[in-house]
Amino acid sequence: MKKLVLAAMILIVITPFSAHSADTAPKRSYEELAALYLAKEEARPEIAELEESLLSMADQAKPIDLWRSIRDEGTPSRLRAANGLALIRLLFPEGDPSQWESVSGFWHPQMVPKPLAAFDAVYYTSLALLDLEERSAPWLAQRILEDLRSSSRSAHLAIRTAPREYENMIEKLEALTGLPPVGGWPKAEIKGELPFAHPARSVVTYSYAMLREMIFLNSAGQPASGGPYAWDRERGRVYRVVEPADGFFLVEIE
Repeated sequence: MKKLVLAAMILIVITPFSAHSADTAPKRSYEELAALYLAKEEARPEIAELEESLLSMADQAKPIDLWRSIRDEGTPSRLRAANGLALIRLLFPEGDPSQWESVSGFWHPQMVPKPLAAFDAVYYTSLALLDLEERSAPWLAQRILEDLRSSSRSAHLAIRTAPREYENMIEKLEALTGLPPVGGWPKAEIKGELPFAHPARSVVTYSYAMLREMIFLNSAGQPASGGPYAWDRERGRVYRVVEPADGFFLVEIE
């Protein structure tokens, strides 16, 4: 029965996969695809076991401290993956990255936008998982990224437009799984680098933010057409948006 189900899955997805990825993905026979899908199905129990094992070793810390730990280059990959998974559980409704549009708010008093930190949680966790030796780790990384891509808005902001780490991450992911998602991974416009989130520590005027093509954030920290905050993803900064009449003056724009 499992083979029949897998055969049906392959027949459904083989056409869009081949059509979209024909220029970038290696050509595979039906038998090779069947073997890859079978390996993915057989890895499901191991994926769940790895996820629970990592969550059990995560630091019992505040979300902002988990975020700091996954950004810290000195944090070992296994702990970074564990803390990242814990942060995903805390930030996303039901721990589901496809529900990114429901993430809102700031961590106070540092004023770190949670929606951008949620992107960091997915990226840093996926990168850490790709450093682990368990064969189920790349599949868990792929699942997290696919979930994030399921939201059209988060896919646009974090995958179709992506930090420079994206390309190497996807290359490694495909090498370890051998099976990109249906349609393949998008070719991204690269802007800036990790992390996505930063404390809002400086100010800019609305006109300057427009000139620099910054992304505005609303009062819930979510990307919007306008708002009291501006995200300069190329320089890796988040600013408060002010006007000269507010009594502020700009002291640093490199």
